Order: sequence, then C-alpha cells, then structure tokens
Amino acid sequence: MLVLTAALMFGGLATAQTAATASAPQVPALTDVPAGHWAKDAIDRLVSRGIILGYPDGTYRGTQNLTRYEAAVIIARLLDQMAAGTAPAPQGEDLTALQNAVQELAADLAALGVRVSDLEENAVSKDDFSRLEARVEELAAGQGDAEAVATLQAQIDDLTARADEYDTLRADVDDNASSIAALNDLTVLLNQDILDLQDRVSAVEAAQADFVTRADFDNLSGKVTAIDTRVGVLEKAPKFSVSGSIDAAYGRLAIVNNVNGGTGNWDITRLTTGTFAAGVFDVADGGDVTATDVPQTYTGTGIRFGVKASQLTTANGAVVVNNAAINFRTQNAWNIAGGDPVVFVNDGSADGTINGQKFTVKYHRTAADFKFTDYLFNNTDGAGRRGIVATVEASKLPGAPTLTIAAGNTNDARMTGAQSPANYWGVHTQQKVGDGGNFGVSYAQVDGNRSAVGANADLKFGVVGLKGEAILSVPVDSSTFLTNGGTFDNIRARADGLAYLEARADLGVVKFGANYRAINPAYGDFDKDPTNPTFSNAGMSSKWEGPYKGDQVGFGVALGTNLGPVALGAYADRYTNWAGKDAYLGFGVKAGAQFGALEAVAFYNNLTLNSKATDGNKTGDNGWTGSDFNKGSAGMGIANVPFSMTSTFGAQVKHDGAATNALIKNLNFTLGDAYFNVSKTNSFYVYGDYTASLGGMTLKPLFRYRTVSGGVVNNVDTVQDYTAYKFGVKASTGVLTSIPLEPSLYANFVTRSSTVTGVKSAEMLGQVGVGLNRLLIDGVSANVGYSWYQGGNVTPVLTADGNYAFNSSDDRIYSYSERNGQGVKSNGLFAQVGWSGLTANYGIFKNTTYAYNADGTIKVGSTKESVAQGFKVAYNFKF
Repeated sequence: MLVLTAALMFGGLATAQTAATASAPQVPALTDVPAGHWAKDAIDRLVSRGIILGYPDGTYRGTQNLTRYEAAVIIARLLDQMAAGTAPAPQGEDLTALQNAVQELAADLAALGVRVSDLEENAVSKDDFSRLEARVEELAAGQGDAEAVATLQAQIDDLTARADEYDTLRADVDDNASSIAALNDLTVLLNQDILDLQDRVSAVEAAQADFVTRADFDNLSGKVTAIDTRVGVLEKAPKFSVSGSIDAAYGRLAIVNNVNGGTGNWDITRLTTGTFAAGVFDVADGGDVTATDVPQTYTGTGIRFGVKASQLTTANGAVVVNNAAINFRTQNAWNIAGGDPVVFVNDGSADGTINGQKFTVKYHRTAADFKFTDYLFNNTDGAGRRGIVATVEASKLPGAPTLTIAAGNTNDARMTGAQSPANYWGVHTQQKVGDGGNFGVSYAQVDGNRSAVGANADLKFGVVGLKGEAILSVPVDSSTFLTNGGTFDNIRARADGLAYLEARADLGVVKFGANYRAINPAYGDFDKDPTNPTFSNAGMSSKWEGPYKGDQVGFGVALGTNLGPVALGAYADRYTNWAGKDAYLGFGVKAGAQFGALEAVAFYNNLTLNSKATDGNKTGDNGWTGSDFNKGSAGMGIANVPFSMTSTFGAQVKHDGAATNALIKNLNFTLGDAYFNVSKTNSFYVYGDYTASLGGMTLKPLFRYRTVSGGVVNNVDTVQDYTAYKFGVKASTGVLTSIPLEPSLYANFVTRSSTVTGVKSAEMLGQVGVGLNRLLIDGVSANVGYSWYQGGNVTPVLTADGNYAFNSSDDRIYSYSERNGQGVKSNGLFAQVGWSGLTANYGIFKNTTYAYNADGTIKVGSTKESVAQGFKVAYNFKF
C-alpha cells in the first residue's frame, strides 16, 4: 500500500500549485490525521489535489485496508486530471522516484508470489478438514488415547492459522493486481511523455544552429539599455509645438428701405437669440437684446499663432517650467490704407515651480482677469485690462501663503472711476487657517483713482463658520496720505469703508445664521452707468459678487430646520442707509412640510419703514419684490421664507427639479397665494417648466399664470386687477443620422398676455429652423431659420428690457406692460452655409412700429417700417 501511495504521489501529483488550486474541489478537513504523523504531508497533498477526499464523516481511517473499489476511484481521479492537463506526467526527479517505486512493488510482488506458491503446495482442502474433524470426534467419542487427541488438536490449530494466512495473502494478491493494472496504465502514459520529450529535444538540437549565442544576446541587451537611457533623456528634454489659425471676416448689416419715417436704429437680437444665427449679425453688442444693432459693419482678418513649450529647467534646476505658451495675433492685415500689418503678443502663460514652490503667470492683451475678494479687485469679466497676473504657492514662507500679484493698464471706467486709462497693481495673500479655513490681506491701487487695503476671512470652528471682509478705500488727491503731503487723519476722514461679518452654525437638524454689514455707498450700485459722474466704485471692480449692496448699515438673524418632513424657517433683519436714515425692519416665518425637494409651507412677513408698515418695493409687472435689495433674500439662504422683507401672508408649494432629492427630475413648479397687508392686494401665482427627452427630441414646455386683485391707495379703495398668463415650448432634435442629409430641427414658441384694469398687453415670439448637417458631401452643412416677434402696449419697442422669453418665473418675454398705445412687429429670415471652417451668412429683417386707437385698432398712418439686410462671410483655418 505504501508503494501505491508513492506511485500516486510521484506519478500524478507533480502539479503546479496554481493549477491544482484552480481545478480541485474545496479541500475537506480530515479529522483523524494527527498533526505530527509521518504521512500527514503526503495525505494533505493528495487531499489538496482532489485525489483523496476522505469518508463522508470527515475521517481518513489510515489503519484500515484499501479496497479495490477505493483504489479504482483514486486512480480514475488521477487519470482524469492527467488527461485534462491539470496533473501533467511526472518528469525529472519525480519520474525517477516513480520508477523506483514500481521496481520496489515488483520485488514485493515476486516475494509474495513465492510465499503463495509455498502455501498452495502445503494447502489443506476443506475435505481434508472435514475428514480430520470427523476422526477427532470419533476418537473423542471412543475415549481414545488422550495424548493422540491432543496432538491432533494442535495440528488442527496449526492448519487453521495457515489457512487464515492464506486468505490474507490471497486478498493482498487481488488488491495488488489492481495496483499493477493502474501502474501499467501510468507506465503507458509515461512512455508516451518520454517519446514526446525525445522528439522535442531532437527538434531543439536540429534548430540549434539558428540560435543566437550568449555573446549576441549580451550585445543586444546592451543596445536596448542604451536606447532606454536615450529615451529617458528625450522624455525629460524640453518639448515645443506650434499651432495657430487664420481668420477672415467681412460683412455688414444695413438699412435697405425705410417706409413712412421708419427708424433704422432697432434690435435684431430678439429674433436670432437662441438660434444658429446668434451673434452673427449683432457683433457690436455681443448679442445684447437691450441694445440696437442696425446699422453696423464688421471686417477683420487676422493670423493667430502660438508656441507651446514644456519641461523647461534652468541650469541650476531652481526654476522648472512645466508648461508655457505664447500666442500672437496680427493687426491691420486687411486694410492696406491703414499701413503695414503689425504682429503683437495677444496672451501668454506659464506654470511650474520655483525652488519647489508652485507658480502660474498669465498675460493678456485685453482680458487680464483676476479676483482678490468679492468686493476688492474683482475683475473677471474678460474685458478692459492689459496686464500680468502671477500666483505663487509660497510653501517655504511662514504659514505657506498663496500670493497673487496683478499689474497692468486699464480703460475700464469701473476701475478708473470714469477717468482716462490708468495703471493698476495690487497684491493679495491668502493664508490657510485650520481645517478648510483661510485668511487674506490685500492692497490694490489704480493710479489717479484710488488705493485700498483689505482683509478677508473664512474660518471654521467645528459646526460654526465665520466669513467676512473689511476694506478701506482712499481717493487719490492732494489731501490723502498716499500722495505727497497727506496725513493719517486725512486718510481716516476720506476713506470709504466696508465691513461685513457672517456667522453660521449647522447642527444637523437646525441651522443658525447672523450677520452685520456696513457698506459705504461708494461701493456702489452696479446698475448705474459707470460713465455717470455720480458713479463710484471704491472696490475698483468690474464685477459685483458681494452678498450686500452699497449704502446700508444693518444686521440680521436667520433660522432654518432639517427635521425630516417638517419645514420651519424664520428671519429678522434691520438696516438703514449709510447716513442712518430710512430704517427698515422686517421679520418673517414659515412652517409646513417637506418631502424631498417638494415643500409646502404657510408664511407670514412684516416690514416697516421708519416704523410705518409698508408692502415693499413694487417693480413693473412682477409686483412687490421686497425691500431686501441684497443678493438673494433676507434669511441668508437659511430661512428661505417666501416674499421675505414684505408685509404679506399666504401659502406656497414648490418643487425644485434640479435638486439631488427631486421627486421628478427637471420638473420645476411653484404654486402660491400671497396677501399684501398694506395695499390689501391679493396675488395668486402658479408657474413651472419641465425638460424631457422623447424619441430623440428635447422638449421644454413652460407655463405661468398670475392674477392680482384688490388694492388700496391713499386709503381709497382702488381696483388693481391684473391678470397675466404665459406659456410656450422649446423643441429640438439632435442630428438625425439615419435620415438623408442628416437634418436637425428646432421650433420655439412662447406667448404672454397681461391685462391691467381692462388694458391688454401682449407679446409673442416664434422661432423655427432646420439644419442639414451633411449636405451631399461630408463637411458641408446648411441652416435656414425664420423668427418673428410681436408686442403691443409694451416698453421698449425698438429694443428689449431683458431676455425673459423662456423664463417661467417672469411675466415678460422681452418688455414690460405699458399703457402707451404702441406696438411692434419684427421678423427675419436668415441662412447659413458652412464648409471646413468657411461660413457664409445672409439675413433679411423687418421691423414695424405702430400706434393703437382707444378701441385697440391700429391708428391709420402710424405704421412705420424699416427693412435691413445683413451678410457675413467668415473663414477660420486652424493649424
């Protein structure tokens, strides 16, 4: 049996561990194999290969004889694995061990055969036993010689023992015969493997002449190493690339016909906005619906090219430039009468490290953008500044601050104070504080206008956050310190100050907020014209992003909850103007339920001006908006009470389709009713929009309805009936590639109507268009569009008050309702063809104004028409 075990181990179990693990079933745990037993390793190996699995009760029974049935199962498993390749044939030392095992087994079998032959020669048959037993019984019955009986009994016992040994040997012979059969099968397989190996060796010997020598291999390895070294050097070497474009454009928009005194100075952007022609014919105002477009001429030809570099390093390695670029443009490349073409630098940039500290540097000829804080040097509108902006993460300085340096020249009146172009420069440093907090200080100056110092902070203290800013801005004149002869007292007297501080705490189920602000009027109302002499911008900023507007001193508190389905909010706010006059005091609460992004609340607000109740500020069609003219609403975005800073009460249901917890994505709607206590006016409103994709088409329907009734003016009941409705839809398809010419379509329509005490005001806008994105050959496209607009009793009529066309939260499309008896109609047909960077555009537009009679009919002789044509050809080639 030991020989069979060795044969199995060496003949079939020389298997790669990974293969055995992948193919073997789950290894059972044999409970009766002692840890220190001399055969445990062999048994574990057989078990791990799936050759032996043990008995169902988890035992191995190592002292029990192996039956022929059990041996057949073991050998069959081994042969299956060898056939499948998971137990390859033995080689090398394993093959030698198997051969020795076979020889040992053969010797044992030979000795066993001798013993069996000897036993067979001296065997006692059953008949002999029967006769002997009968004789013994006969002697016993006759009470024969006791000694003879004893001798016979001894002979019987000896024969019985020999017969038992014979049976045992016979069983061993039978068992070993099965083993021999299995070994014969293994021998056949081994012989085949030996023959295969001999064939492979012969093939290798035959091909040996084609093999490279060790010296050849070493030589090749050395060449590969040298190439790797050179590639590594090249990868770290500076890299350069050149890119650019050639642009050419020519066109004009001009009046071709005026009828009955029609004016040529009107806006076409109302027709083209939102279409493929947006910005094509209205280049001068950049697509502004509030500005006139006719007439204008646009010409321009230029060459743009740039050089990019990377992985630049100084000789001492102190400065590493990861990426650098400089871009050039040409001027006067078209007009020969203007002189020779001029090449100039348009913009440039670089980033890398200085002594391991990250830096970026940017230059732009007309759009050097930078921002120090919300109120100071906030210039990110992309126009009016030529200069450099550098940022350095000074990690080796104490506190590792980030430094921003800006310097250049500007003609932006919001920075210069409506003066001539002036130089500017400033420094801002931002310091990290704690976990996610920061603190910064700034200095900014515009020559001839102002100098300012400021500080800003955004700090975190657990659940509490503090954010604020403070600025002192000093006009530059002979009395200030920053010009010769000034004093600190003059600075204090002349400085325009700003300060605000917000504290917020988020406790999970409840949020708190409090603020204090004091904003000098010199920090201005950005709605004013910067060329107006009364305009003042102490922050020298072209963009307003501060949370509070100028000319106020005040404070406020707010509370909001997040109590599952419970929605609660409250605020209180008080402020005056900078001079301490016009004291506003307001407070409000809301209570209701919320489910995801759906909120249903009741609300109450109260507002007084100089201790007298007031509804708030009334603005145009949209009614009272509240006296909180800060960014957002009172309540710091925490309370979110509807109609904050008014005198109202009512109820509102609102769903935010853009929220992450929206019940229906992209569905926005608001439904509410508000009663204004002072004017005794009731306002009911409902509006919403939804964006959906259906069958390759994108649809955005919208609707709005609002009605206002009642009203008291100067304690006299006055009917203030106002009703407005608005509805529309935007529809568009993607490129329909499965249809010839690969078309795409769009259709936009919106209409609104407002009635104020019997006088109707209406607007309507329609836009349709089709694009052919593969016109016969690749790269050729064509677009055709038609738009129309009509408005009656609106203001303005030649331009727009703003673009609210597809905004469901506003009654207007382009203009306010106005009882002016004036109307306007505009329409336009425009087309565009494009191919490989070349576009050709043509459009014809008509604008008609007229006046109404009292009965709503058009007044005879009031119609005035103006027709304009526009074309533009542009080419852009990139290299």
